[in-house]
Amino acid sequence: MSVFPTPLEHQVIGPARPGAPKLEPKATGYFLLVAAATALAAVLPVSQLRAETPGWTTFAILAAIAATAQLFVVTTPRHQAYHTTIVFLIPAVMLLPPGLIALVAVVQHVPEWLKTRVAWYIQIFNVCNWTLAMLAAWASFHGVMGAFSDGRVSYALAGMAAAGSMVAVNHLLMAPMLLLARGLRPRESGLFSFQSLSTDLVLAMLGVATAAFWRANPWLIVFAVAPLFLIYRSLSVPQLQEEARVDPKTSLFNARHFAVALSEELTRAARFERPLSLVMADLDLLRDINNTYGHLAGDAVLQGIADVFRSHLRHYDVPARFGGEEFAILLPETAPEQAFEIAERIRKTVAEREFDVETSSEPIRATVSIGVAAYPRDGVDTNELIHQADLAVYRAKLQGRNRVLDASSDPLELPQKRQARLVAVPEESERITPLPPPAESPPAEERRRPRPHALRGPRFLSLSPRLAAVVGLVSVVGISAGLLGAILGHSTDWIGLAAIIALVGAGQAFALEVDDGSISVSAVGAIAGAALFGPRAALALAITATAVDWSARRNPFHYVAFNIGALTLASLAAAGVFTAGFGGDLGRLVYVCSGLAAGATYFAVNMGLLSLAVATEGHQRWRTVFKERFAWLGTHYVVYGFIAGVIWVGHDTAGLWALAVFALPLLLMRKTQEAYLRHTQRSAQKLRLAAETIQTQNVSLEHANKLLRERSTAAMESLSVTVDARDKYTAGHSRRVQQLALGIGRELGLSQAELDLLGHAALFHDIGKLAIPDAILLKPASLTHAEWDLMQRHADEGARIIDRLGFLNDAVPAIRHHHERFDGTGYPERLVGEEIPLGARIIHVADALDSMLTTRIYRAARPATDALEELRRASGTQFCPRCVAALARILPLEGFDDEAARRRALAAS
Repeated sequence: MSVFPTPLEHQVIGPARPGAPKLEPKATGYFLLVAAATALAAVLPVSQLRAETPGWTTFAILAAIAATAQLFVVTTPRHQAYHTTIVFLIPAVMLLPPGLIALVAVVQHVPEWLKTRVAWYIQIFNVCNWTLAMLAAWASFHGVMGAFSDGRVSYALAGMAAAGSMVAVNHLLMAPMLLLARGLRPRESGLFSFQSLSTDLVLAMLGVATAAFWRANPWLIVFAVAPLFLIYRSLSVPQLQEEARVDPKTSLFNARHFAVALSEELTRAARFERPLSLVMADLDLLRDINNTYGHLAGDAVLQGIADVFRSHLRHYDVPARFGGEEFAILLPETAPEQAFEIAERIRKTVAEREFDVETSSEPIRATVSIGVAAYPRDGVDTNELIHQADLAVYRAKLQGRNRVLDASSDPLELPQKRQARLVAVPEESERITPLPPPAESPPAEERRRPRPHALRGPRFLSLSPRLAAVVGLVSVVGISAGLLGAILGHSTDWIGLAAIIALVGAGQAFALEVDDGSISVSAVGAIAGAALFGPRAALALAITATAVDWSARRNPFHYVAFNIGALTLASLAAAGVFTAGFGGDLGRLVYVCSGLAAGATYFAVNMGLLSLAVATEGHQRWRTVFKERFAWLGTHYVVYGFIAGVIWVGHDTAGLWALAVFALPLLLMRKTQEAYLRHTQRSAQKLRLAAETIQTQNVSLEHANKLLRERSTAAMESLSVTVDARDKYTAGHSRRVQQLALGIGRELGLSQAELDLLGHAALFHDIGKLAIPDAILLKPASLTHAEWDLMQRHADEGARIIDRLGFLNDAVPAIRHHHERFDGTGYPERLVGEEIPLGARIIHVADALDSMLTTRIYRAARPATDALEELRRASGTQFCPRCVAALARILPLEGFDDEAARRRALAAS
């Protein structure tokens, strides 16, 4: 582990000044102390180096590899850096004299410094740290080697001592620097956490194995570090976990972390009976910002709103980007009144803030709609709280946006003692009565979670004849072949066989369960057993793996028999690949490479037989089952075979100690798989919960939207009736125009959706007259030019009133243009012919007919025949010819002068 340069440089350097940056005084003193200790320890060994000193070639190779590995750094969320370099530093300690060891510590950091150009004191401290750690490891290694007479035992113990010494000294030297320079105590930095220490120790143990390979055959070092790439990937897990918590665009937490934090805080609030509030905020009209200024401008606004959140929230609050333009804020230890005040401050700050974007010469503005929910008043679980806050946001948007609404102002379930309604709106906005609660939707059916099981034998209750034949054949042939292999095999290393059996059993016992099977590293041990002990180990390894699996699941007998047979045949096939032997170093190289083929063979036999059984059970094609369910595992088994070949070389060199060394990387591999698996399972669970929440919210929102439409429509109808009631001569005018318009629309073949829209537009076509004074609307004489100009505005006013509803936007054009004339001399925009919306042309004809058939204050009603003749005469100039013709076809003129008869005729049409 090394001090991660960038945060240290930014956090411990004082104010900018000419010259090189400086450390804090205490950190500087510690830095000088470490540098002096390094000089005392390294000067004498380095001064004794000569050209004839042994190990220069080894030094060159290991230093070059270590310097390359140093470039591939994995940074942690705590601003520390992991390198795989230690894998090559341990061999240097075990193979080189102390003078060359000190030089390795210098060489390994040179390329890194050339690449990053970090501050000189950071790089020097890292060099000193590793120099002292490597020299301490050298002393431990040679001290233990001299204490034992058994070469193999002493070498293994000395390697362990060197690995432990290097890790311990490295961490002990770094801890004071992190404390003095950055103020991080060991517990805060995680320097002595299990994850940190175990990672470095595993890498160091792998370095011991690398040194053993080097002593046996330097060319095998390539295969000794085979697991290194996987370990490097596993080191990235903490960084990936941190990145998985933060939204990259706003640097707020993401929805996944927010869900976890909300669940934890709800549990704490319930346990200690403490308040908790949830704030949901939605950026208003983000689509308009993106369409007008571009998506980069929208991103800038999102980032600016995130900055506002951070400036108004406390350090223990949890702000998150919930998705798109929606944000969520968790406020622990916060009562709803206090949460409402925080939300209102945020709303005002956002509304007053100007956002600078590159695509606009002037700053742009934005607003947010906010909903507040509280525990336990509005909900007792995460889904209910989020749902209530989301509904409050929805109502805030319906009430005009840029406001804060509390969920209690319109709860889904009214408490017996209702609290005062909390609402904050801009000063110029009107307060609107909130929606009634939607009907409670039935809870979604809980999804059944399948019991985890392994990808082994087919699952069936009763065996069909064909399937029984397959299972019986595989079982008998496999077990028989395994018995022959055990009898005819030549290996007599019973202790080694017991060790490999224990490795396979442990690997199977720690298998990771998934919904569609299990993930286990026991296959590595099985293939390694085939390489080490040949066919004699096949049946024993198969029985071990199957027995451990049976102890956990109590599978039926035919499962057990099938698994033993299939695994035995797979191990025998892998052993057959390893039978080709060659002498010398080339033979070892070929043997390791043959592990690739052995892994592929093991996979092909095992999964091939399993695919055959599954295909027989399900009456499917064998190739289809293999390709869809098992083919993706092929690369894993090829890698397993390669590692098994490397284990064989290690066992040939260091005996059973090699198995112990390789067990550690396998353990780390398993932990890496577990970390990724748990992350995937949590993400899948969150997605399932989110889907269920969305489904529930959609039902409630749909019902709320339906109620809103009904209530809003009813309110507008009342206003329309109010308009008609202002003049006794026009009472019922809007409803009659609606009936006439619908009759014309049906005659013209409009769809039901178009008819519904036309009915709303016709009913509300004169609602803009609410803005016309009675002195003008009811004036019996002719209007002046100024009065006529004011009267003509009622179409625009009506369109604006309906547009504010939000769900009748498609009816707005028909309302706005229902006084346009076909020849282009109408108002408000002088549209011509087909430019006028069809709904507006229909309403124009229906409005004119009802006006002529109704007595007004300034004239008497006209007969129906005269009115229809007037429409025909003005067809093509004032009215749409198609609409006039449709009206003529549906109206029976006889008796139409009577209002009751007109109603019956219109209803019949």
